Amino acid sequence: MEHKSIEVLVNENFVYAKVLDYFGVEYYKTKNKTLQEVCDEYKIDKSQLLDIMEGADKQSDFESSELKNYPARLIIGYLKHSHELFIKDRLPFILKQINAIEAPVDKELIHDLKTVLPLFVDDFIHHIYEEEDRLFAYIKDLECFLMGKVTAEKMTAKIESFSIQEFALHHGDSDDEMKGIRGITSEYQTSNIEDIQLKVVFKELQAFDKELSVHAHIENNILFPKALMLEKEARQKLSHTFSQN
Repeated sequence: MEHKSIEVLVNENFVYAKVLDYFGVEYYKTKNKTLQEVCDEYKIDKSQLLDIMEGADKQSDFESSELKNYPARLIIGYLKHSHELFIKDRLPFILKQINAIEAPVDKELIHDLKTVLPLFVDDFIHHIYEEEDRLFAYIKDLECFLMGKVTAEKMTAKIESFSIQEFALHHGDSDDEMKGIRGITSEYQTSNIEDIQLKVVFKELQAFDKELSVHAHIENNILFPKALMLEKEARQKLSHTFSQN
């Protein structure tokens, strides 16, 4: 790998662009240099860089269906970790690459991306915080109530002010948040793109889109059903509690 050019390496696997960026290397400005030359110039430990590249190259064998076997609080922990990666890693890198594009590529496309993506990111972050502050917090309260850690009075007030079913219906409206970006990028097609930066942007967007689909599947098909069952059990426990008073 050390004797290949940066452009060849990034074309082979777009994730290398982020690895190089982590080491402070602007891959699009060093694309004609070999990996060895870049390591020498930036004083990078080549073995460390290659190890990280190899790790980034490996695909996770995690199956979302495995989460069905875990309690809601652990599923929420997994989803919140994904949220953090989206906000602090995936999206900032994509925005950084788009803002850094200077090559004479499709100006209208770049303008559209620079306009639409920040708006998408703002809406997406708002959606995440609302989900964590309302839905996740409510589900945790349900679990705590069933474990005897929340009072019946407090749980009654929460159940009366929140509906998982209603939240799920509105949540479904925002599942396909990437539809507009898919249209702008022609479904992330890179066959006619020569600019290495734009290729990386498209590949990163495509990967993010795929991650969002998996994320939505976990929420809709694993978390929501578990949450509805918890809510049903909590209602039954409340009914039993107040019938004894």
